[in-house]
Amino acid sequence: MLIKSGIIGFDDLLLGGLVKNSAILVEGVPGSGKTTLGLEFIYKGIVERNEPGIVITFEEFPEQLYRDAFNYGWDLRRLEDMNLLRVICTSPELVLDKAIGFLENIVKEISAQRLVLDSVTQFTMELNNNEVRSEVYSLCSGLKRMGLTSVLIKEVDDYGSQKATFEEYIVDTVLRLYFDESLCSRRRYIEVLKSRGQDFISGKYPLKFASKGLEIIGVPKLKDPSPAKPEFDFRKIPSGIEGLDNILGGGFLENTTSIVEGASGTGKSVIGFHYLLEGIKQGEKGLLVITEEGAHWVNQYIKSFNVDIEDINNNQDIFFIDRVFTCSCMEEVIRNIISVVEENSMQRVVVDFVNTFAEFSDNLLALKKQFRNLHNSLNMMGCTTILILNEDQVGAISPLKTTIQSLVQGEIYLSSTTRKGKQYRSLEVKKMKGQKYISGVHLVEISNAGMAVFQRIGGS
Repeated sequence: MLIKSGIIGFDDLLLGGLVKNSAILVEGVPGSGKTTLGLEFIYKGIVERNEPGIVITFEEFPEQLYRDAFNYGWDLRRLEDMNLLRVICTSPELVLDKAIGFLENIVKEISAQRLVLDSVTQFTMELNNNEVRSEVYSLCSGLKRMGLTSVLIKEVDDYGSQKATFEEYIVDTVLRLYFDESLCSRRRYIEVLKSRGQDFISGKYPLKFASKGLEIIGVPKLKDPSPAKPEFDFRKIPSGIEGLDNILGGGFLENTTSIVEGASGTGKSVIGFHYLLEGIKQGEKGLLVITEEGAHWVNQYIKSFNVDIEDINNNQDIFFIDRVFTCSCMEEVIRNIISVVEENSMQRVVVDFVNTFAEFSDNLLALKKQFRNLHNSLNMMGCTTILILNEDQVGAISPLKTTIQSLVQGEIYLSSTTRKGKQYRSLEVKKMKGQKYISGVHLVEISNAGMAVFQRIGGS
């Protein structure tokens, strides 16, 4: 039987929750969120599952825990007054003394079902090496006999050369919390190392301190496989630029992702705007993810297309996501995008531009995994997506471009040259999997009416 932790994203990691009456080891460096996770496990168990709980601490006084918990709106004092919680600061000797029956008495007083012990590290300071393993094993067995699902917190200095410890062998589930430095910031992650009697999702996932508790971000929600759909011809999604649609044989292939790349001023964003505005004509809602400029600037630009932006906003034909860097990580950005698409039945998505996402991670493999998650999720939800990539700094952007190129179905390259003081723009379709297109370099013109593309004579 599984029980819910109440922590956002955590139960998805364990495919439903924690095994009832199991012992869970939560280990991590200082500041990684160990105590907060334990307190939320207890608090949510009481208020959401009516499962009374106990918090045992060896170092922090109850007043400190009350204060820290109240920052998230968790009123532990009130739960104690209701006889649903006990917060106790004591010594390891008292907890381990079987003759006194310290824990048994507290469990009976409030019919406790959950327990947090902070921390088992104190046992190693009080006992010698020969005693500590036996005592911790005995403690875990006793907690299970009392019907408790227990979180045991362990402090570690780092994971650089750490081997598996005896606690990891004794407990049923091992959770490891990280507080890693990435680029110019530090970020928290959680990983399930093992969980007896159940499957789980492997890998490290961002852990965020939100206003009402912890949030684990980016955990895929696995669904039962749906019956195979009959094969059918994908329809073409028009871009709204007549010349480009002619080159693409009608438009972008439905439920695909294409990258539009080029230097500043070549017309990348203009393609995105045309594409979303055409969606309004087709009765298809769109989402524009703006990673640099704000939505106000975009509204002003769209007005230059002789479009009533107030009418678009009132009808919510196009949604905007900006202020991307208020998010803690790229997984959170992806979650926000997917949520907006699901809630509003979006069919067209434009991300302008994707370069910004590279600032969330300096690991290209991790970045590729995140882009794949976004790309696959949008395609499965019926979205046809355009990712805009700025190529001003070719050397710096090249690894990102290579990362994205391998994932998308389509690629359009925009460029410009200046001859005798006049700017000439051009467009070339590099690839469009699954559909025919007219090859070659085609002329592009941009005016107050938007973009026009003129097919190269002899293109095929």
